[in-house]
Amino acid sequence: MAVIWSFPGEENRRSNPYTSTLIDELRKLGHTAFSPSWPQRVLGRCDIVHLHWPQKVVQDSLLLSLRSITLWLTFLALQKARGARIVWTVHNVASHEALRPRLERWWMLRLLGLVDGVHALSADSLREARTIYPAIAKKEYLIAPHWTYAGAYPAATRKTLPPGTVAFLGDLKAYKGLDVLLEALEAAEPDRRRYLVHGLPSDGIDPAALEARLCALQHRGWQLEFVLQRLSEQEMADRLAETGLLVLPYHSGENSGLAVLAAERGTPLLVSALPAFEPLLEELPPPRVTEIVAPLTHVQIADAFDRASGVMGMIDQEFVARRAPGRIVREISNYYLFLMDQARGSTSR
Repeated sequence: MAVIWSFPGEENRRSNPYTSTLIDELRKLGHTAFSPSWPQRVLGRCDIVHLHWPQKVVQDSLLLSLRSITLWLTFLALQKARGARIVWTVHNVASHEALRPRLERWWMLRLLGLVDGVHALSADSLREARTIYPAIAKKEYLIAPHWTYAGAYPAATRKTLPPGTVAFLGDLKAYKGLDVLLEALEAAEPDRRRYLVHGLPSDGIDPAALEARLCALQHRGWQLEFVLQRLSEQEMADRLAETGLLVLPYHSGENSGLAVLAAERGTPLLVSALPAFEPLLEELPPPRVTEIVAPLTHVQIADAFDRASGVMGMIDQEFVARRAPGRIVREISNYYLFLMDQARGSTSR
C-alpha cells in the first residue's frame, strides 16, 4: 500500500468534505493517507502527493504569495527527487477568486512541470485544462467523476413543508450567477412560489447592494426569503429538503460539488449550459436536471419547477451507487499504483 499526502486533507472537513472523504476511503483500502506538517514534508517521504485547488497558494499579498510559491516548489521538487509521484485533481482550471491571474498562471506552469498525473472529474474538464496548459497533454490522466457526499452532511430535520421552494444556495460568489436569477425575477411579475437565497456574499459581491436588490423584489410582491450568512451543514441539508428546484446559473466553472449533493438528495436542478453540468444531464436527464436556455427567464424557472414536481425529493439510487465514494476512490487508488509502477519501470495498468 502507499503513503499518500493530500493537500488539503482533513482540515476542511466542515467547509468542503471532498478531501476528507478521499482520505477516509483511502484508509479503508489500506493506504496511509493524511496531510503532513511542514517538518514532515521536508524530513519525510511519501509515494503520492495529491494536490487539490493549488491555485490557493496565490494570496492577496504579493510577498506572501511569492514566499508560499517558493516553499511549495521546493517541497514538491524534494519529494519528487525522493521518488514521489505528484497528482493534480482539476477541480478548477483557474481560481474563481483570480487574485493575481498572471502570478497564478506562472505558478501553475511551474507546478505542472513537476506533476506526473492529472485527475479530471469529467472529459470536458480535462479538455479545458489541456487547452489552458498544453503541457499536461503528455501527463498520465484519470477521468473519475465527483463522488456523492454519502453521509458527510446530516439528514434533514425540517420536513414540515413539502419541497416547494425555488432556491439559490451556497457561498454567493460572482461566478455562480446569482445576478442571472435576480434579473429573471426582476423582469417578471411575482408568482405564488417561494424563493430562497441563502449564502455568504464574497469575491467582490457587495452585501449591502445585494440586500437592497433582494428587498426590492420583496417589496414588489415576490415571496422571497434571504439569509446572507454561510449555511451550516445542517442548514444545507434542511434547505435542500425544502427545495423544489435548485437554480445554478453559473457563468463559469468546471465542476460543482453542490450540484452533486443536490442530485444525491433528490433535489431537482436547473443549470447553466456549461460542460461542467453535462455529466449530470446525461445521468439525470430532465426533469431531474434541466439545462438553462440563455437568457434565463422566469418562464423557464416556472416550467422547470412544474415539470420536476413529480420527482421532487425522490432519490435516484442508481446515480448514488455509480457516484459512491468507495467505488470512485478505488479507481483513484489503482491510478496511484499505476503511477508508482510506472516510476519503477512497469507500465501495466
